[in-house]
Amino acid sequence: MPFFAVAIFTSAFLLFWVQPLFAKMILPLLGGSPAVWATAMMFFQLVLLAGYGYAHLLTHRIRSLRGQVAVHGVVVAIGLLFLPFALAQTAVPPADGSPIPWLVGVLAARVGWPFFALSASAPLLQAWFARGRPGRDPYILYAASNAGSLLALLAFPVLLEPSLTLAGQSHAWRFGYWALLFILAMIGLTLLRRAAPALAQTREKAGGWAQRLTWIALAFVPSSLLLGVTTHITTDVASAPLFWVVPFALYLLTFIIAFARPVAREGLLKAHAAGITAIAAMTLLTVVFALGGSVAVTVGLHLFTFFVTALLCHAELARRRPDASGLTSFYFCMSIGGALGGVFNALLAPAIFSSDIEYYLALVASCVLRLVMTEAPARFTARDLVFPLLLGGAVAAVAWHAVDATPFSMTGRVLFLLPVALALYYFSQVPLRFALGVAAVLGAAVLVQGSVDVLASERSFFGINKVKRLEGGTKTALVHGTTVHGLEFTDPRRWREPLAYYARSGPVGQMFAADKPRARAALVGLGTGALACYRPPGADWAFFEIDGAVARLARDTRYFHYLQQCPGSKIVLGDGRLSLKAAPDHTYELIVIDAFSSDSIPTHLLTREAFALYLKKLAPHGVILFNLSNKYLKLGPVLGTVVDSVRAFGKRRLFYPTDAQIAGGASGSEWMVIAAEKADLDFLDWPATHAEPGARPWTDDFSNIFHVIQW
Repeated sequence: MPFFAVAIFTSAFLLFWVQPLFAKMILPLLGGSPAVWATAMMFFQLVLLAGYGYAHLLTHRIRSLRGQVAVHGVVVAIGLLFLPFALAQTAVPPADGSPIPWLVGVLAARVGWPFFALSASAPLLQAWFARGRPGRDPYILYAASNAGSLLALLAFPVLLEPSLTLAGQSHAWRFGYWALLFILAMIGLTLLRRAAPALAQTREKAGGWAQRLTWIALAFVPSSLLLGVTTHITTDVASAPLFWVVPFALYLLTFIIAFARPVAREGLLKAHAAGITAIAAMTLLTVVFALGGSVAVTVGLHLFTFFVTALLCHAELARRRPDASGLTSFYFCMSIGGALGGVFNALLAPAIFSSDIEYYLALVASCVLRLVMTEAPARFTARDLVFPLLLGGAVAAVAWHAVDATPFSMTGRVLFLLPVALALYYFSQVPLRFALGVAAVLGAAVLVQGSVDVLASERSFFGINKVKRLEGGTKTALVHGTTVHGLEFTDPRRWREPLAYYARSGPVGQMFAADKPRARAALVGLGTGALACYRPPGADWAFFEIDGAVARLARDTRYFHYLQQCPGSKIVLGDGRLSLKAAPDHTYELIVIDAFSSDSIPTHLLTREAFALYLKKLAPHGVILFNLSNKYLKLGPVLGTVVDSVRAFGKRRLFYPTDAQIAGGASGSEWMVIAAEKADLDFLDWPATHAEPGARPWTDDFSNIFHVIQW
C-alpha cells in the first residue's frame, strides 16, 4: 500500500505541477490572457481522457500482468525524450485569427506525451493494486492522487514559483519523473514476483450504458462549473491574481472528501438549493437594482455554491462507483465528462455566447442532475413548467420597469427578492421544476444585463469586451469585467478630451504637458485610443494591440471617436513585445506600455529582458511611459527593481484625483516614466524610483506574483 500510494501521489503531483509550469512558459506569447489557462485546462483534460482510455484498453486487452507492466514501462520511459521542458525560440502565435490551434499544437508537441504517461499511471496502479490484493478497495488510493494534485496546485504559486526559475523547475520536474519511473519499476517487479492472479471478467449489469452516461454527466458539470466560476469571478467580480488556484483547490478537495467516506446526500441537496437560490437573488440584486455587494461576500457565495455542487456530484460518483473489475471503465467515463466540460467552456461557449453565460448554464445543469440524486420517481406535470414561467415573467417585468423608473427603496427590493427566493427554494423539492425556475430567473436577469446600457458586446480569446453607457448616459466605456479600458464623453463637443487614466489632470496629461513633442512613438495597448489625442501634428505614432475585438470597437464611430477626432495613428495587431522586437533599433522617442489583461499587466512586459528591449528600441533621449495602475498588485517596487537592474532611471507618480477632477472624468492611476539617462527625466518633478532592497528582478524565467499581492 505505501509504495502504491507514493507512486500515485508522485504521479498526481507531477501532473498538476506541469500544468501551471508550462502555461506560464507560454503565457507571455499570448498577452497574458486568462483564456490561456482555460485552453490549457481543456488540452490537459483531453490528454487525461486519452490516458484513461489507454489504461482501460491495456487492462482489458492484455490480460497478462507482465505484458501490462512492460508496455506501460515503455510508455513512461519514452516521456524522458521530451524532458526537460522548453519552449522553442521560434514559437510565435498567429497575429490574426484564433491562437487556440497553435496553443494546442505547442502543448501537444512539448508536454503531451509525458502528461499522457502520467495520466494513465493512476488508474493502472489502482487496477494493479486490486489485482495484487484481491478484496481490498482500490479507490482509497484515489485520495492519494487528489492529495498530490492539491499539494502541487498550492505549492506552485507559494513555494515553487518564488524559489525557482522556469528552467530550474523544469529540471526539478525531470528529476521527479525519473523518481516515479524508478518507483513504478519497483512496483512492477514486486507484482511479477508474486504472480498476481487475473481479475475475473464480469458482465455489464443491465442499464450499463445508462450508468456510464450518468458518470459522464456527474463529471461534466463540476468540470464546466470550475472554469465557469473562475472566469466569472476573475472577470466580473474581482480580477485578483492567482485566483484560479482557489476554485481548482476546492474542486480537488471535493474529490478527496467524496472518495474518502460516504457523504450525507440530504444535507448536500439542501445546501445546494440554498446556494443556487442565493446566487439567483444576488444576480437579481446586481442586474435589476444595480447594487453590488461586498466582494468578499460575493466571491464567498459563488465559491460556496461551487464547492457544494462539485461535492454533491462527486459524492454521487463515489456512491455509484463499480467494483475493481470496472475501475478503469469508471475513470474513463469520468475523464470523458471532465474533457467535455473543458471543451464546452474553452471552445464552444466563446463561439456561441458573447458573455460568460456558460457559468449559469452549468448551475442550471447541476439542478437537473438532482433528478438522479433523489429517491422519488421523476414525474412531469404542467405545474413544473407553468410555475417557473410565471416566476421568470415576473422577474423580467420588474427588471424592465427598473430601467427607467425611480430606484426601488430597500423595502421594495426586499418585497421583490424575498418571494422570488422563497419560491425558488420551494421548487427545489421537485428537481425539474427547480431547474426550470433557476433557468427562468437567471435567464431573465442575464437578458436584461445584456440589453440595458450595453451597446455592444464582443468575445474573443482575450476576453469579453462590452461597450456600456455610464453615469446616466453622459459617458461611453469599454469594459472588460470590472476593468474600464477606456472612457469617452457622449457630448460631441468633448470627444477629444481624454478621460480616466489618460485625463489631462492626471500623470499622463502632466507628462505630455511638460515634455517636448515626440515625433515617433510606439503605444502598446489601444483601449479606446484616448492617447491618440496627445499626438503632435505630423508625428508617426503606432498602437500595438493584441485583441482584434478591441481594435474593431475602438474604430467604431457609433461608440468611440478618439481615433476619428485625433487621426493619424496606425494600429498594428499582435503582441506588443513581439511587434517592438521586429522594429529597427533606436526608432522611438516614446514607448507607452499600457497593456492590461483584465486588471493585471502581463508579466512578460515587466521583465528585465523586456526593458532591455524597450531601451534598445528607444532613440537617444527617448522615454518609456508605463501604466502601473492596479487594484491588487504592488507593481511600483517590481518595476523599480527591474529598471535598476538594466541601469536605467525612473520617476513614478501615484495620482489621487480631487472631486472636481473626478467630475471632469479623471480617475486614480499610477504611472512611471523611464529613461536610459537620468538627465532625460529632468522635465518632470515626480519622485525618483528606487530598487526594492534585496529584491530579485523579474525575468522571462522568473517572477513572483505571490510576493506583490496587496493582501
